[in-house]
This record gives sequence, C-alpha cells and structure tokens, in this order.
Amino acid sequence: MRRFHALLFLAALAAGCDTPPVDEGVSFQNVDLDARGDASLSVSGGALVVSSLTGSRSGGFTVDGQPGRLDVDVDPLAIPAGGRFGIEVEDASGADVASFYVTGNAAGALDFLYDFGTSLGVAGVLIHYKIGGENGEIVFGAQIDGGNGRLRGALAETSGGTGSGTTGSTHVIRDNGKYIVVSDSNGDGARHADCDGFRVTPPAPYSRASYCTDWIEIEPLITAPMPQGTVSVTARGVGSFTVRDLNASY
Repeated sequence: MRRFHALLFLAALAAGCDTPPVDEGVSFQNVDLDARGDASLSVSGGALVVSSLTGSRSGGFTVDGQPGRLDVDVDPLAIPAGGRFGIEVEDASGADVASFYVTGNAAGALDFLYDFGTSLGVAGVLIHYKIGGENGEIVFGAQIDGGNGRLRGALAETSGGTGSGTTGSTHVIRDNGKYIVVSDSNGDGARHADCDGFRVTPPAPYSRASYCTDWIEIEPLITAPMPQGTVSVTARGVGSFTVRDLNASY
C-alpha cells in the first residue's frame, strides 16, 4: 500500500512538471493580440501589461490581422543600455518589411534605428523630426539614400539619430502602399531636461546640431507598393512595459 501511495505521489509530481500553458494572447480595447517571444500578456487596471522581459529576454505582442495603421501609447519607458523598444512589420512569409527601434547605448543615450527589407526596392528614406506630434512643425528633415552593397533581402539597421529622452509610443502607418514608421515621446511631460520630447542629433553627414522633437518619422522611397504585413510591438531587456491606449485600423 505504501508503494502504491508513493507511485501516486510521483505521478502527481510528474504531472506538475508539465510545460506551463502557452500564453494564447488577450483582447485589449477590441484588438486581439498574441504574445510574441518571451513576453507574457495581461490586462490590469484598464491597461495592457507586457512582462517577462528582464535581462536579455525579448518579446512583445503581435496584432491580429494586417492593420493599415497601428498606434500604441505606453507609459514613459526608459531604455537601458542594450535594451530596445519598437515596432516591426513582417510579410506573409515572415520576412521583415519595416522596423523602427529605440535602443539604449553604452553612453546612456538612445539610438533611433530603422530598416526596410532591401528586396522591396527601397531607394532611400525621408526622415522628419517634428515637434507637436504627427501634424506638427518639421524641425529637421532630410533624404537619406539607401545603403550600398547590401545583399538582396538582408537587413542592416540604419541610424535615424542619437539622443536622449523617454519613449512614449510607437506607430506604423500604411499610406499609399508603403509603411511609415514612427517613434514618439508623446510630448506630454519633461522627457528631457530642456525639451518636452527627445533631444536628438541627426545622423551623419547632416548638421550635428541637436533638435527638440517628439515625433521621429521615417518614410521609405519606393517604386512599388509594399506587401501588407502583420505588425508587432516588441522590446528587449526592459522588464515590462504598460500600454494605455491601442488603436488599430484595417
């Protein structure tokens, strides 16, 4: 009898050691989301909490379907060195179409890094720093040619500038058959000591003067429409981040 009880106990232990259930995602503000990578998703106090992203762990959420526009507002998020937060679009095969990340660097500042799949025929980009949000004043604008010598289909992150501040949201906008990617501070608080937004220095070879901006927008110059894609918001090494508002349109 004791042997029988011991076997039952061991069987119960084995059942308790099964792989934890897969996070199947959540619905938040009428948008269906699936967890991505290491992230866990939960809804608490009317906000979406994306957690389990400590150390080198990375992940986030993918929006159901293929939105033509996605606006995601998060609580002010400090990015540690080696950490990152941003948005990416992938086509039906899982290949990268567009991305824009805020990445913490060793100097304690932020790098604004973007990329577009080179197989899309992107000849270059228009980069705009704006103050006052999407429809605000352009304080810096430039056309940056596409990188030379890159393999077809390969990705090589390109700098949109380096600065300081605290990111507050990220956007992807599909307009006239192309995806425009955006990093936004929301401009709703003292994000930098003298600037309600980011204090950013443009990439070389442009003016090395810094600008106060709350909206950094990268628009690709293309000759054909990009494929419609799935959109994900991901982070690495930030611990967690909280989404207060999420708006997707199709």
